[in-house]
Amino acid sequence: MAKRVTPKEIVEMHRLYAEYGNYAEVGRKIGRSGSTVAKFIKMNGTPNIVKHTFQEVVRSK
Repeated sequence: MAKRVTPKEIVEMHRLYAEYGNYAEVGRKIGRSGSTVAKFIKMNGTPNIVKHTFQEVVRSK
């Protein structure tokens, strides 16, 4: 069973996606699949708590 994606990983996904612009490349860098990265970049199909947590993390920076 895959471990859950952490808020820290979500922030890192967004940072790397801004740099590389490619889900698969981001996935390779952090050890996740490109489809997992896409899910968290688009925030489609992610639980509401994940969306809320990510918004709070971004707001605090």
